[in-house]
Amino acid sequence: MHPHHETDPAQIGRYRVIRRLGQGGMGRVYLARSPGGRPAAVKVINDHLQSDEQVMSRFRREVETLATVRSAFTAALIDAELETPPYWLATEYVPGPTLHAAVVNGGPFPAELGRAVLAALAEGLADLQGHGVWHRDIKPHNVILSATGPQLIDFGIARTIGASELTQTGSWLGTPGYMAPESITSGDTGSSADVFALGATLLFAVTGRPPYGDGSMATVSYRTVHEDVDLSGVDPGIAELIAACMHRDPAQRPTPQRIIEMSASGLDLVQHPAYQSALVASGAATPVENGAATAAVRQDLVQGVAAAPTVVATRFEPGQGPGAGTPVPPGFGPAPDVVGYPAPPRRSRNRFLVAGAVTAVVVVAAVAGTLVYQASQDDSGQRKPSAAAGRGSGEAAGGSKAPAADASKDPAAGGSGAQATPDGSRPTSAPDPDAPRNLSVNAPHKLAVGEFLENMNRKLIMQADGNLVLYDENGKARWASRTSGENYTAEFQQDGNLVVYTAERKPVWASNTSGHENSVLLFLENGNVTIQHGADVLWQTGTDH
Repeated sequence: MHPHHETDPAQIGRYRVIRRLGQGGMGRVYLARSPGGRPAAVKVINDHLQSDEQVMSRFRREVETLATVRSAFTAALIDAELETPPYWLATEYVPGPTLHAAVVNGGPFPAELGRAVLAALAEGLADLQGHGVWHRDIKPHNVILSATGPQLIDFGIARTIGASELTQTGSWLGTPGYMAPESITSGDTGSSADVFALGATLLFAVTGRPPYGDGSMATVSYRTVHEDVDLSGVDPGIAELIAACMHRDPAQRPTPQRIIEMSASGLDLVQHPAYQSALVASGAATPVENGAATAAVRQDLVQGVAAAPTVVATRFEPGQGPGAGTPVPPGFGPAPDVVGYPAPPRRSRNRFLVAGAVTAVVVVAAVAGTLVYQASQDDSGQRKPSAAAGRGSGEAAGGSKAPAADASKDPAAGGSGAQATPDGSRPTSAPDPDAPRNLSVNAPHKLAVGEFLENMNRKLIMQADGNLVLYDENGKARWASRTSGENYTAEFQQDGNLVVYTAERKPVWASNTSGHENSVLLFLENGNVTIQHGADVLWQTGTDH
Protein backbone atom coordinates (compact mmCIF):
# COMPACT_ATOMS: atom_id res chain seq x y z
CA MET A 1 0.00 0.00 0.00
CA HIS A 2 1.37 3.41 -1.00
CA PRO A 3 0.42 6.85 0.38
CA HIS A 4 -1.44 9.22 -1.91
CA HIS A 5 0.95 11.26 -4.04
CA GLU A 6 0.22 14.70 -5.44
CA THR A 7 0.72 13.33 -8.96
CA ASP A 8 -1.92 10.64 -8.47
CA PRO A 9 -5.13 11.36 -10.40
CA ALA A 10 -8.41 11.96 -8.61
CA GLN A 11 -10.35 10.21 -11.35
CA ILE A 12 -9.52 7.52 -13.92
CA GLY A 13 -12.29 7.19 -16.45
CA ARG A 14 -15.45 6.80 -14.41
CA TYR A 15 -13.55 5.56 -11.36
CA ARG A 16 -12.84 7.74 -8.33
CA VAL A 17 -9.33 7.06 -7.03
CA ILE A 18 -9.04 6.21 -3.34
CA ARG A 19 -5.34 5.41 -3.02
CA ARG A 20 -2.39 3.85 -4.77
CA LEU A 21 -1.95 0.11 -4.30
CA GLY A 22 1.38 -0.32 -6.06
CA GLN A 23 3.55 0.57 -8.99
CA GLY A 24 5.95 -1.06 -11.40
CA GLY A 25 7.85 -0.50 -14.60
CA MET A 26 4.72 -0.42 -16.77
CA GLY A 27 2.46 1.65 -14.60
CA ARG A 28 0.59 2.16 -11.37
CA VAL A 29 -2.32 0.34 -9.74
CA TYR A 30 -4.96 2.22 -7.77
CA LEU A 31 -7.80 1.26 -5.50
CA ALA A 32 -10.77 3.08 -6.98
CA ARG A 33 -14.53 3.07 -6.85
CA SER A 34 -17.15 3.05 -9.58
CA PRO A 35 -20.05 5.55 -9.53
CA GLY A 36 -22.17 2.82 -7.97
CA GLY A 37 -19.67 2.25 -5.17
CA ARG A 38 -18.00 -0.94 -6.43
CA PRO A 39 -14.28 -1.14 -5.53
CA ALA A 40 -11.89 -1.90 -8.35
CA ALA A 41 -8.18 -2.23 -8.97
CA VAL A 42 -7.34 0.17 -11.80
CA LYS A 43 -4.05 -0.30 -13.63
CA VAL A 44 -2.80 2.75 -15.57
CA ILE A 45 0.05 2.70 -18.10
CA ASN A 46 2.80 5.23 -17.34
CA ASP A 47 2.61 8.36 -19.49
CA HIS A 48 6.02 7.88 -21.11
CA LEU A 49 5.10 4.34 -22.23
CA GLN A 50 1.77 5.09 -23.85
CA SER A 51 3.42 5.49 -27.26
CA ASP A 52 5.57 2.36 -26.85
CA GLU A 53 4.07 -0.18 -29.23
CA GLN A 54 5.59 -3.19 -27.44
CA VAL A 55 4.20 -2.05 -24.08
CA MET A 56 0.81 -1.36 -25.61
CA SER A 57 0.76 -4.78 -27.31
CA ARG A 58 1.39 -6.39 -23.95
CA PHE A 59 -1.30 -4.24 -22.34
CA ARG A 60 -3.88 -5.06 -25.01
CA ARG A 61 -3.05 -8.73 -24.63
CA GLU A 62 -3.67 -8.50 -20.88
CA VAL A 63 -7.08 -6.93 -21.49
CA GLU A 64 -7.96 -9.57 -24.09
CA THR A 65 -6.88 -12.39 -21.78
CA LEU A 66 -8.82 -11.09 -18.80
CA ALA A 67 -11.89 -10.64 -20.98
CA THR A 68 -11.58 -14.30 -21.99
CA VAL A 69 -11.14 -15.72 -18.50
CA ARG A 70 -13.97 -16.11 -16.00
CA SER A 71 -12.38 -18.00 -13.16
CA ALA A 72 -12.66 -18.34 -9.41
CA PHE A 73 -8.86 -17.94 -9.32
CA THR A 74 -8.55 -14.60 -11.11
CA ALA A 75 -9.94 -11.11 -10.66
CA ALA A 76 -12.48 -10.49 -13.41
CA LEU A 77 -12.07 -7.65 -15.88
CA ILE A 78 -14.65 -4.91 -15.28
CA ASP A 79 -13.68 -2.16 -17.69
CA ALA A 80 -10.84 -0.87 -19.87
CA GLU A 81 -9.77 2.08 -22.01
CA LEU A 82 -7.65 1.21 -25.05
CA GLU A 83 -8.59 4.01 -27.45
CA THR A 84 -7.78 7.30 -25.71
CA PRO A 85 -4.92 7.96 -23.27
CA PRO A 86 -4.45 7.50 -20.42
CA TYR A 87 -4.82 3.77 -21.07
CA TRP A 88 -6.11 1.70 -18.19
CA LEU A 89 -7.93 -1.44 -17.18
CA ALA A 90 -10.11 -2.14 -14.14
CA THR A 91 -10.53 -5.50 -12.45
CA GLU A 92 -12.31 -6.70 -9.34
CA TYR A 93 -10.45 -5.58 -6.25
CA VAL A 94 -9.08 -8.58 -4.36
CA PRO A 95 -7.78 -7.47 -0.95
CA GLY A 96 -4.86 -9.43 0.40
CA PRO A 97 -1.06 -9.57 0.43
CA THR A 98 1.01 -11.06 -2.34
CA LEU A 99 2.56 -14.42 -1.53
CA HIS A 100 5.93 -12.68 -1.70
CA ALA A 101 4.95 -10.05 0.87
CA ALA A 102 3.36 -12.65 3.17
CA VAL A 103 6.55 -14.74 3.25
CA VAL A 104 8.90 -11.77 3.56
CA ASN A 105 6.88 -10.28 6.42
CA GLY A 106 5.70 -13.44 8.17
CA GLY A 107 8.30 -16.06 7.33
CA PRO A 108 8.16 -19.26 5.26
CA PHE A 109 4.94 -21.25 5.17
CA PRO A 110 4.66 -24.57 7.02
CA ALA A 111 4.84 -27.61 4.75
CA GLU A 112 1.13 -28.43 5.02
CA LEU A 113 0.12 -24.89 4.06
CA GLY A 114 2.60 -24.84 1.19
CA ARG A 115 1.10 -28.07 -0.11
CA ALA A 116 -2.43 -26.63 0.07
CA VAL A 117 -1.37 -23.41 -1.69
CA LEU A 118 0.21 -25.48 -4.47
CA ALA A 119 -3.00 -27.48 -4.90
CA ALA A 120 -5.05 -24.28 -5.09
CA LEU A 121 -2.71 -22.66 -7.62
CA ALA A 122 -2.65 -25.84 -9.70
CA GLU A 123 -6.44 -25.74 -9.71
CA GLY A 124 -6.28 -22.16 -10.92
CA LEU A 125 -3.76 -23.10 -13.59
CA ALA A 126 -5.97 -25.95 -14.80
CA ASP A 127 -8.90 -23.54 -14.93
CA LEU A 128 -6.89 -21.06 -17.00
CA GLN A 129 -5.87 -23.77 -19.43
CA GLY A 130 -9.52 -24.76 -19.68
CA HIS A 131 -10.08 -21.21 -20.97
CA GLY A 132 -7.21 -21.66 -23.43
CA VAL A 133 -4.72 -19.45 -21.58
CA TRP A 134 -1.13 -19.85 -20.37
CA HIS A 135 -0.09 -17.39 -17.67
CA ARG A 136 3.69 -17.37 -18.37
CA ASP A 137 4.68 -15.23 -15.38
CA ILE A 138 3.65 -17.16 -12.27
CA LYS A 139 5.73 -16.02 -9.31
CA PRO A 140 5.13 -15.04 -5.65
CA HIS A 141 4.54 -11.39 -6.63
CA ASN A 142 1.69 -12.48 -8.92
CA VAL A 143 -0.20 -14.53 -6.32
CA ILE A 144 -2.64 -12.69 -4.06
CA LEU A 145 -3.66 -14.40 -0.82
CA SER A 146 -7.31 -13.40 -0.60
CA ALA A 147 -9.82 -14.22 2.12
CA THR A 148 -11.23 -16.98 -0.10
CA GLY A 149 -7.96 -18.44 -1.37
CA PRO A 150 -5.00 -17.70 -3.65
CA GLN A 151 -5.64 -15.62 -6.77
CA LEU A 152 -3.46 -15.27 -9.88
CA ILE A 153 -2.88 -11.74 -11.15
CA ASP A 154 -0.94 -9.88 -13.88
CA PHE A 155 -1.73 -11.38 -17.26
CA GLY A 156 0.44 -8.89 -19.15
CA ILE A 157 2.44 -11.62 -20.89
CA ALA A 158 -0.21 -14.33 -20.83
CA ARG A 159 -0.83 -16.07 -24.12
CA THR A 160 -3.87 -17.70 -25.63
CA ILE A 161 -3.08 -21.29 -26.55
CA GLY A 162 -2.46 -21.45 -30.28
CA ALA A 163 -1.84 -17.70 -30.66
CA SER A 164 1.26 -16.44 -32.40
CA GLU A 165 4.17 -15.24 -30.29
CA LEU A 166 4.30 -11.47 -29.97
CA THR A 167 7.71 -11.08 -28.34
CA GLN A 168 10.86 -10.58 -30.34
CA THR A 169 13.78 -12.98 -30.46
CA GLY A 170 16.12 -12.32 -27.55
CA SER A 171 13.45 -10.67 -25.39
CA TRP A 172 12.65 -12.01 -21.93
CA LEU A 173 9.27 -13.58 -21.34
CA GLY A 174 8.85 -14.13 -17.63
CA THR A 175 10.87 -13.58 -14.47
CA PRO A 176 14.35 -15.14 -14.04
CA GLY A 177 14.30 -17.66 -11.23
CA TYR A 178 10.76 -18.68 -12.15
CA MET A 179 11.23 -19.15 -15.89
CA ALA A 180 11.63 -22.73 -17.11
CA PRO A 181 14.99 -23.70 -18.68
CA GLU A 182 13.40 -24.21 -22.10
CA SER A 183 11.90 -20.71 -21.96
CA ILE A 184 15.39 -19.29 -21.47
CA THR A 185 17.19 -21.39 -24.08
CA SER A 186 14.60 -21.58 -26.84
CA GLY A 187 11.70 -19.34 -25.88
CA ASP A 188 9.35 -22.30 -25.45
CA THR A 189 6.40 -21.49 -23.20
CA GLY A 190 3.24 -23.31 -22.36
CA SER A 191 1.60 -25.47 -19.75
CA SER A 192 4.80 -27.20 -18.65
CA ALA A 193 6.57 -23.85 -18.21
CA ASP A 194 3.72 -22.66 -15.96
CA VAL A 195 4.09 -25.88 -13.95
CA PHE A 196 7.82 -25.16 -13.52
CA ALA A 197 6.93 -21.71 -12.20
CA LEU A 198 4.45 -23.27 -9.76
CA GLY A 199 7.22 -25.43 -8.32
CA ALA A 200 9.56 -22.46 -8.03
CA THR A 201 6.83 -20.43 -6.34
CA LEU A 202 6.21 -23.23 -3.84
CA LEU A 203 9.94 -23.40 -3.09
CA PHE A 204 9.96 -19.71 -2.23
CA ALA A 205 6.81 -20.11 -0.10
CA VAL A 206 8.32 -22.82 2.12
CA THR A 207 11.91 -21.49 2.30
CA GLY A 208 11.70 -17.74 1.79
CA ARG A 209 14.62 -17.85 -0.62
CA PRO A 210 14.73 -17.32 -4.39
CA PRO A 211 14.77 -20.67 -6.24
CA TYR A 212 18.15 -20.01 -7.87
CA GLY A 213 19.54 -17.43 -5.48
CA ASP A 214 20.21 -13.75 -5.98
CA GLY A 215 22.20 -12.16 -8.77
CA SER A 216 21.91 -10.59 -12.17
CA MET A 217 19.43 -11.78 -14.76
CA ALA A 218 22.22 -13.56 -16.62
CA THR A 219 23.55 -15.24 -13.46
CA VAL A 220 20.16 -16.51 -12.30
CA SER A 221 19.30 -17.69 -15.81
CA TYR A 222 22.57 -19.59 -16.11
CA ARG A 223 21.88 -21.40 -12.83
CA THR A 224 18.37 -22.26 -14.01
CA VAL A 225 19.67 -23.90 -17.18
CA HIS A 226 22.79 -25.60 -15.80
CA GLU A 227 22.33 -26.23 -12.07
CA ASP A 228 19.93 -28.19 -9.90
CA VAL A 229 17.63 -26.26 -7.62
CA ASP A 230 18.65 -26.24 -3.94
CA LEU A 231 16.13 -28.26 -1.90
CA SER A 232 18.18 -28.47 1.29
CA GLY A 233 16.11 -28.15 4.44
CA VAL A 234 12.82 -28.65 2.60
CA ASP A 235 10.27 -31.12 3.96
CA PRO A 236 10.78 -34.39 2.00
CA GLY A 237 7.19 -34.56 0.79
CA ILE A 238 7.27 -30.95 -0.40
CA ALA A 239 10.72 -31.43 -1.93
CA GLU A 240 9.34 -34.29 -4.02
CA LEU A 241 6.55 -32.07 -5.34
CA ILE A 242 8.94 -29.24 -6.14
CA ALA A 243 11.39 -31.56 -7.88
CA ALA A 244 8.61 -33.00 -10.02
CA CYS A 245 7.32 -29.58 -11.05
CA MET A 246 10.82 -28.24 -11.76
CA HIS A 247 12.08 -31.26 -13.70
CA ARG A 248 14.54 -30.17 -16.37
CA ASP A 249 12.61 -32.14 -18.99
CA PRO A 250 9.23 -30.48 -19.66
CA ALA A 251 7.72 -33.81 -20.70
CA GLN A 252 8.44 -35.23 -17.23
CA ARG A 253 6.61 -32.52 -15.31
CA PRO A 254 3.16 -33.36 -13.95
CA THR A 255 0.01 -31.80 -15.35
CA PRO A 256 -1.91 -29.35 -13.16
CA GLN A 257 -4.52 -32.04 -12.50
CA ARG A 258 -1.80 -34.47 -11.43
CA ILE A 259 -0.35 -31.81 -9.11
CA ILE A 260 -3.75 -31.45 -7.46
CA GLU A 261 -3.87 -35.21 -6.90
CA MET A 262 -0.31 -35.25 -5.53
CA SER A 263 -0.72 -32.28 -3.20
CA ALA A 264 -4.36 -32.43 -2.06
CA SER A 265 -4.46 -32.71 1.72
CA GLY A 266 -8.02 -31.77 2.69
CA LEU A 267 -6.66 -28.73 4.54
CA ASP A 268 -8.90 -25.66 4.59
CA LEU A 269 -6.00 -23.39 3.74
CA VAL A 270 -7.73 -20.07 4.37
CA GLN A 271 -8.30 -21.15 7.99
CA HIS A 272 -4.66 -22.10 8.55
CA PRO A 273 -3.13 -19.84 11.26
CA ALA A 274 -0.24 -18.77 9.00
CA TYR A 275 -2.64 -17.86 6.19
CA GLN A 276 -4.89 -15.96 8.57
CA SER A 277 -1.89 -14.15 10.04
CA ALA A 278 -0.89 -13.00 6.57
CA LEU A 279 -4.39 -11.63 5.95
CA VAL A 280 -4.51 -9.82 9.28
CA ALA A 281 -1.02 -8.36 8.86
CA SER A 282 -1.94 -6.98 5.44
CA GLY A 283 -5.24 -5.54 6.59
CA ALA A 284 -7.16 -7.82 4.22
CA ALA A 285 -9.19 -9.12 7.15
CA THR A 286 -10.76 -5.69 7.52
CA PRO A 287 -13.09 -3.88 5.11
CA VAL A 288 -11.67 -1.60 2.44
CA GLU A 289 -11.30 2.15 3.04
CA ASN A 290 -11.48 2.07 6.83
CA GLY A 291 -14.59 -0.01 7.04
CA ALA A 292 -16.68 1.86 4.49
CA ALA A 293 -15.98 0.05 1.26
CA THR A 294 -17.39 -3.37 1.99
CA ALA A 295 -20.63 -1.88 3.24
CA ALA A 296 -20.78 0.28 0.13
CA VAL A 297 -20.25 -2.69 -2.14
CA ARG A 298 -22.89 -4.64 -0.31
CA GLN A 299 -25.37 -1.78 -0.59
CA ASP A 300 -24.63 -1.40 -4.27
CA LEU A 301 -25.02 -5.07 -5.06
CA VAL A 302 -28.08 -5.85 -2.99
CA GLN A 303 -30.04 -2.71 -3.81
CA GLY A 304 -33.65 -3.53 -4.39
CA VAL A 305 -33.67 -6.41 -1.90
CA ALA A 306 -36.24 -5.58 0.75
CA ALA A 307 -34.72 -6.69 4.03
CA ALA A 308 -37.09 -7.52 6.89
CA PRO A 309 -35.51 -8.26 10.27
CA THR A 310 -37.51 -11.43 10.76
CA VAL A 311 -36.95 -13.02 7.36
CA VAL A 312 -34.15 -15.48 6.74
CA ALA A 313 -34.98 -16.13 3.11
CA THR A 314 -37.65 -15.62 0.53
CA ARG A 315 -40.54 -18.03 1.01
CA PHE A 316 -42.30 -19.14 -2.16
CA GLU A 317 -45.95 -19.80 -2.70
CA PRO A 318 -46.86 -23.37 -3.69
CA GLY A 319 -45.69 -24.00 -7.24
CA GLN A 320 -43.56 -20.86 -7.27
CA GLY A 321 -39.79 -20.61 -7.28
CA PRO A 322 -37.34 -17.75 -7.05
CA GLY A 323 -38.26 -14.79 -9.21
CA ALA A 324 -41.54 -13.64 -10.64
CA GLY A 325 -43.70 -16.69 -11.00
CA THR A 326 -40.96 -19.09 -12.06
CA PRO A 327 -42.06 -22.71 -11.49
CA VAL A 328 -39.85 -24.75 -9.24
CA PRO A 329 -38.43 -27.80 -11.06
CA PRO A 330 -39.14 -31.20 -9.54
CA GLY A 331 -35.55 -31.49 -8.33
CA PHE A 332 -32.02 -30.58 -9.15
CA GLY A 333 -29.67 -33.24 -10.52
CA PRO A 334 -26.22 -33.76 -9.04
CA ALA A 335 -23.58 -31.34 -10.26
CA PRO A 336 -20.13 -32.63 -11.16
CA ASP A 337 -17.45 -31.84 -8.61
CA VAL A 338 -15.99 -28.43 -9.42
CA VAL A 339 -13.82 -25.98 -7.57
CA GLY A 340 -14.83 -25.85 -3.93
CA TYR A 341 -13.53 -25.86 -0.41
CA PRO A 342 -12.29 -29.09 1.16
CA ALA A 343 -14.33 -30.61 3.93
CA PRO A 344 -13.10 -29.77 7.42
CA PRO A 345 -12.34 -32.45 10.03
CA ARG A 346 -15.42 -34.17 11.33
CA ARG A 347 -16.94 -32.57 14.36
CA SER A 348 -19.59 -33.52 16.81
CA ARG A 349 -23.10 -32.35 16.03
CA ASN A 350 -23.41 -31.37 19.68
CA ARG A 351 -21.07 -28.44 19.16
CA PHE A 352 -23.62 -26.71 16.98
CA LEU A 353 -26.65 -27.33 19.20
CA VAL A 354 -28.90 -27.65 16.20
CA ALA A 355 -32.41 -27.05 17.40
CA GLY A 356 -34.64 -27.59 14.43
CA ALA A 357 -35.11 -27.29 10.71
CA VAL A 358 -36.02 -24.11 8.84
CA THR A 359 -35.93 -23.69 5.10
CA ALA A 360 -37.58 -20.42 4.25
CA VAL A 361 -38.23 -18.16 7.21
CA VAL A 362 -37.21 -17.07 10.65
CA VAL A 363 -36.80 -19.32 13.66
CA VAL A 364 -39.30 -18.52 16.42
CA ALA A 365 -39.30 -19.79 19.97
CA ALA A 366 -41.10 -23.02 20.88
CA VAL A 367 -40.99 -26.16 23.00
CA ALA A 368 -37.65 -27.56 21.80
CA GLY A 369 -35.91 -24.20 21.95
CA THR A 370 -37.08 -23.07 18.51
CA LEU A 371 -40.27 -23.41 16.55
CA VAL A 372 -39.37 -23.81 12.93
CA TYR A 373 -41.11 -23.04 9.69
CA GLN A 374 -40.13 -25.73 7.22
CA ALA A 375 -40.72 -25.76 3.48
CA SER A 376 -40.86 -29.20 1.97
CA GLN A 377 -41.90 -30.63 -1.37
CA ASP A 378 -44.83 -32.75 -2.35
CA ASP A 379 -44.59 -35.45 -4.99
CA SER A 380 -44.86 -32.86 -7.76
CA GLY A 381 -41.75 -31.10 -6.53
CA GLN A 382 -43.68 -28.00 -5.46
CA ARG A 383 -42.89 -26.32 -2.20
CA LYS A 384 -45.46 -26.46 0.57
CA PRO A 385 -45.46 -25.64 4.25
CA SER A 386 -44.49 -28.48 6.55
CA ALA A 387 -47.38 -29.92 8.52
CA ALA A 388 -45.27 -29.68 11.64
CA ALA A 389 -44.92 -25.95 11.12
CA GLY A 390 -48.55 -25.21 10.48
CA ARG A 391 -49.93 -22.68 7.97
CA GLY A 392 -50.41 -18.97 7.69
CA SER A 393 -47.91 -16.26 7.09
CA GLY A 394 -46.87 -12.66 7.29
CA GLU A 395 -45.19 -10.50 4.66
CA ALA A 396 -41.56 -11.18 3.87
CA ALA A 397 -38.94 -9.59 1.67
CA GLY A 398 -39.89 -9.01 -1.90
CA GLY A 399 -43.58 -9.66 -1.26
CA SER A 400 -43.20 -13.32 -0.32
CA LYS A 401 -44.63 -14.49 2.95
CA ALA A 402 -43.13 -15.55 6.22
CA PRO A 403 -44.32 -15.83 9.80
CA ALA A 404 -44.04 -12.65 11.79
CA ALA A 405 -41.27 -12.54 14.36
CA ASP A 406 -42.63 -9.80 16.60
CA ALA A 407 -44.29 -11.21 19.71
CA SER A 408 -48.05 -10.77 19.53
CA LYS A 409 -50.57 -10.64 22.29
CA ASP A 410 -52.52 -13.76 23.11
CA PRO A 411 -55.91 -13.04 24.66
CA ALA A 412 -56.24 -16.66 25.65
CA ALA A 413 -53.01 -16.45 27.56
CA GLY A 414 -54.08 -13.27 29.26
CA GLY A 415 -51.46 -10.99 27.76
CA SER A 416 -48.45 -11.09 25.51
CA GLY A 417 -45.12 -12.80 25.08
CA ALA A 418 -46.19 -16.02 23.37
CA GLN A 419 -45.28 -16.17 19.69
CA ALA A 420 -47.96 -17.25 17.25
CA THR A 421 -47.30 -20.24 15.05
CA PRO A 422 -48.00 -19.79 11.34
CA ASP A 423 -51.53 -21.17 11.70
CA GLY A 424 -52.35 -18.74 14.52
CA SER A 425 -52.04 -21.23 17.40
CA ARG A 426 -49.76 -20.60 20.38
CA PRO A 427 -46.76 -22.58 21.58
CA THR A 428 -47.39 -24.65 24.67
CA SER A 429 -44.42 -23.21 26.54
CA ALA A 430 -42.71 -19.85 26.88
CA PRO A 431 -39.78 -19.02 24.60
CA ASP A 432 -36.32 -19.87 25.84
CA PRO A 433 -34.21 -16.70 25.41
CA ASP A 434 -31.01 -18.73 25.67
CA ALA A 435 -31.93 -21.22 22.95
CA PRO A 436 -29.55 -21.21 19.97
CA ARG A 437 -30.90 -19.46 16.89
CA ASN A 438 -29.61 -21.70 14.14
CA LEU A 439 -31.16 -21.73 10.69
CA SER A 440 -31.45 -25.12 9.00
CA VAL A 441 -32.18 -25.31 5.27
CA ASN A 442 -33.43 -28.53 3.70
CA ALA A 443 -32.74 -29.47 0.09
CA PRO A 444 -33.61 -28.58 -2.54
CA HIS A 445 -33.32 -24.84 -2.06
CA LYS A 446 -32.42 -22.25 -4.67
CA LEU A 447 -31.21 -18.66 -4.40
CA ALA A 448 -31.71 -16.54 -7.50
CA VAL A 449 -30.18 -13.08 -7.94
CA GLY A 450 -30.94 -10.87 -4.94
CA GLU A 451 -32.30 -13.72 -2.80
CA PHE A 452 -30.69 -14.55 0.49
CA LEU A 453 -30.70 -16.48 3.73
CA GLU A 454 -30.52 -14.38 6.87
CA ASN A 455 -29.80 -15.26 10.48
CA MET A 456 -28.87 -12.91 13.30
CA ASN A 457 -28.50 -10.00 10.82
CA ARG A 458 -26.02 -12.01 8.75
CA LYS A 459 -26.78 -12.75 5.11
CA LEU A 460 -25.79 -15.35 2.56
CA ILE A 461 -26.83 -13.70 -0.70
CA MET A 462 -26.68 -14.52 -4.40
CA GLN A 463 -25.49 -11.18 -5.77
CA ALA A 464 -26.26 -9.60 -9.11
CA ASP A 465 -22.60 -9.95 -10.12
CA GLY A 466 -22.78 -13.75 -9.82
CA ASN A 467 -20.95 -13.99 -6.51
CA LEU A 468 -22.40 -15.94 -3.57
CA VAL A 469 -21.30 -13.91 -0.55
CA LEU A 470 -21.66 -14.25 3.21
CA TYR A 471 -21.89 -10.92 5.05
CA ASP A 472 -21.59 -10.56 8.81
CA GLU A 473 -23.78 -8.39 10.99
CA ASN A 474 -21.63 -5.34 10.20
CA GLY A 475 -21.96 -5.71 6.45
CA LYS A 476 -18.45 -7.13 6.09
CA ALA A 477 -17.89 -9.85 3.49
CA ARG A 478 -16.62 -12.94 5.34
CA TRP A 479 -16.73 -15.57 2.60
CA ALA A 480 -17.42 -15.70 -1.13
CA SER A 481 -17.62 -18.26 -3.93
CA ARG A 482 -15.51 -15.94 -6.12
CA THR A 483 -17.78 -16.48 -9.11
CA SER A 484 -18.78 -13.80 -11.58
CA GLY A 485 -21.47 -13.54 -14.23
CA GLU A 486 -25.06 -12.61 -14.96
CA ASN A 487 -28.14 -14.50 -13.77
CA TYR A 488 -26.18 -17.00 -11.68
CA THR A 489 -28.02 -19.12 -9.12
CA ALA A 490 -26.95 -20.94 -5.98
CA GLU A 491 -28.62 -24.27 -5.31
CA PHE A 492 -28.48 -26.55 -2.30
CA GLN A 493 -29.28 -29.86 -3.96
CA GLN A 494 -30.88 -33.06 -2.76
CA ASP A 495 -27.54 -34.84 -3.11
CA GLY A 496 -26.05 -32.54 -0.43
CA ASN A 497 -24.04 -30.38 -2.83
CA LEU A 498 -24.15 -26.57 -2.75
CA VAL A 499 -23.53 -25.40 -6.32
CA VAL A 500 -23.30 -22.06 -8.13
CA TYR A 501 -24.63 -22.33 -11.68
CA THR A 502 -24.32 -20.02 -14.66
CA ALA A 503 -27.43 -18.98 -16.56
CA GLU A 504 -26.66 -21.88 -18.92
CA ARG A 505 -26.67 -24.34 -15.98
CA LYS A 506 -22.90 -24.81 -16.02
CA PRO A 507 -21.51 -25.42 -12.51
CA VAL A 508 -18.72 -22.96 -11.69
CA TRP A 509 -18.33 -23.58 -7.96
CA ALA A 510 -19.41 -26.33 -5.57
CA SER A 511 -18.94 -27.44 -1.99
CA ASN A 512 -18.12 -30.90 -3.39
CA THR A 513 -20.39 -32.62 -0.88
CA SER A 514 -22.51 -34.65 -3.31
CA GLY A 515 -23.53 -38.17 -2.41
CA HIS A 516 -25.00 -37.17 0.95
CA GLU A 517 -28.77 -37.10 0.64
CA ASN A 518 -30.75 -35.75 3.59
CA SER A 519 -27.96 -33.31 4.41
CA VAL A 520 -28.87 -29.89 5.76
CA LEU A 521 -27.33 -26.48 5.23
CA LEU A 522 -26.93 -24.80 8.60
CA PHE A 523 -26.61 -21.05 9.14
CA LEU A 524 -25.36 -20.99 12.71
CA GLU A 525 -25.85 -18.33 15.34
CA ASN A 526 -22.05 -17.89 15.50
CA GLY A 527 -21.90 -16.80 11.84
CA ASN A 528 -20.64 -20.07 10.36
CA VAL A 529 -22.43 -21.77 7.46
CA THR A 530 -22.02 -25.54 7.23
CA ILE A 531 -23.34 -28.54 5.36
CA GLN A 532 -24.01 -31.37 7.75
CA HIS A 533 -24.99 -35.00 7.25
CA GLY A 534 -26.04 -36.60 10.49
CA ALA A 535 -23.25 -35.87 12.97
CA ASP A 536 -20.69 -35.16 10.24
CA VAL A 537 -19.75 -31.67 9.09
CA LEU A 538 -19.02 -32.01 5.36
CA TRP A 539 -18.17 -28.39 4.54
CA GLN A 540 -18.09 -24.99 6.18
CA THR A 541 -17.33 -21.35 5.45
CA GLY A 542 -15.19 -21.10 8.59
CA THR A 543 -16.73 -17.74 9.51
CA ASP A 544 -17.69 -18.35 13.13
CA HIS A 545 -16.80 -15.43 15.35
